Amino acid sequence: MKRIMNLYESCKTPIRVAYFGFVLIAIGFLIQNESVNVFYTFRSNIILFIAELFLRIGEFMIMNLPIIFMLNIVCKRANNASPVVMALVGYFTFVVTTMLFSNQSLNAQAYSTGFGINSVFNYSSGTRLPLETGMIGSFLVAYATRAAFIFSRHRRDYSITNVLSKDTAGIIYNFVFCFVLGTIVSYTFPSAYTYLQRAITFIGADLFDPFRIGVYSVLDRILSICGMSNIIRYPFWYTSAGGSFANTVTGQNVLGDVNIWTYLKDSSSTYFGAGRFITPFYVINMFIIPGFYLGTLFSMSDKSDRNSLIPLFIFAIILSFVAGNPLPCEFVMLFTSPFLLIAYLILVGVVSGTLVNFEAFLGFSSKITNTVIAMPGSFADFIINIRNASLIRSVNTILIAGVICFVLMLVITMFYYRYIAFDFVRTGKGAQVIDDIIEIAGGINNIDRAGSGLFKLNIYIRDPEKISFEKIQEIGIRRVVETKNGLSFELGTSSCAIAQRINRRLRA
Repeated sequence: MKRIMNLYESCKTPIRVAYFGFVLIAIGFLIQNESVNVFYTFRSNIILFIAELFLRIGEFMIMNLPIIFMLNIVCKRANNASPVVMALVGYFTFVVTTMLFSNQSLNAQAYSTGFGINSVFNYSSGTRLPLETGMIGSFLVAYATRAAFIFSRHRRDYSITNVLSKDTAGIIYNFVFCFVLGTIVSYTFPSAYTYLQRAITFIGADLFDPFRIGVYSVLDRILSICGMSNIIRYPFWYTSAGGSFANTVTGQNVLGDVNIWTYLKDSSSTYFGAGRFITPFYVINMFIIPGFYLGTLFSMSDKSDRNSLIPLFIFAIILSFVAGNPLPCEFVMLFTSPFLLIAYLILVGVVSGTLVNFEAFLGFSSKITNTVIAMPGSFADFIINIRNASLIRSVNTILIAGVICFVLMLVITMFYYRYIAFDFVRTGKGAQVIDDIIEIAGGINNIDRAGSGLFKLNIYIRDPEKISFEKIQEIGIRRVVETKNGLSFELGTSSCAIAQRINRRLRA
């Protein structure tokens, strides 16, 4: 758990950037959203310009999250500006290497167009593009940069690179490391991509099979976290893999789940099943994600900490409602409680299959065509569809499934924080941590009470003179802060469970 929390600390700023990016996108999305315009239409050119500006800035932030994560990780741990330059050199080396050595016959979704990096080499025909490796590539480069930085600081006195400065040597080391990584990824990525294409073919073989739709939803969320959601979204949203509709009157053929839903909104034609790949997002954004947030909030036993964070959690829930993208919350789960992320993915898969089984279909319409920053399943799209009599059954089914999922996610989250997280990844050392904390506090009789905040344990001390600061250095807890009432220990998601057990000892 300590390593997980260390990684979370390293990724706090990028997660905040993700939240802020989606706030900007949400503002622009709501102003331009057709569903909102039914109630109020913005006609001011200045407001429309600001909406477009926010959309573009937010899109740039989200599209470049892998680089933001990479730079923050290397800078956070080294506490030095040099790794930032090393990381950028390494990242572009990695990207260009995948462009040079990778198989260029894969589908367009397998390649990245970020930064406009492409080239035509003399020995080949056509334009070559780098592979889309998302978060995986950025984390590989981040840890290669850290290794190169450390290696450059521990050179032998009589090495070949001794004539170079440490920073220059680090850049060279990282260039080599990232070139090797890029070469390895270039030859292994196509194999992984082939398996993803097989999964896409498997799902597309029967678009009314609950199990296949459940598999799609789980893969969609995993690939979104990895920054590669376009690989699976584009085929089902905009190509024949997501279904087709032929208008016999006009002869027009519409491909893709999102395209069909948008087309049918403006025509009198009917097509059963349009929106099947979007429907689960309404449950995720409006019920499952709020269930996680509230479960986390209710797990805090320290009232002062909990009350101070209520506005933040209310804002996060509102953002989930209006932005319609669970990615920032999924990052929090990934870096703080992987067990909850797994439970969340299972719940998403089950509810996706259940909605198809009960024939509940509800799509979305948006001017945002970028699948990475798209906001399906927002409250704005949901509320406008209530007015459509033919969709009432789907709306009611979504509400019932959403309430059930909300309760399940709330209970799972609270159960995890209070019980499972106590010794999760500690390999039996949870009880020892409690003994160490009690010893630091000067014994059980010197503790007034224990409370838990957001990933931290608060110990209220009776006599501060009895605190053993020497013991803090011995046990190696990542951060301990002395407060006016006692001590605050950053213990991650196990804080709630440890606080409960200490209070139990106090009562005994």
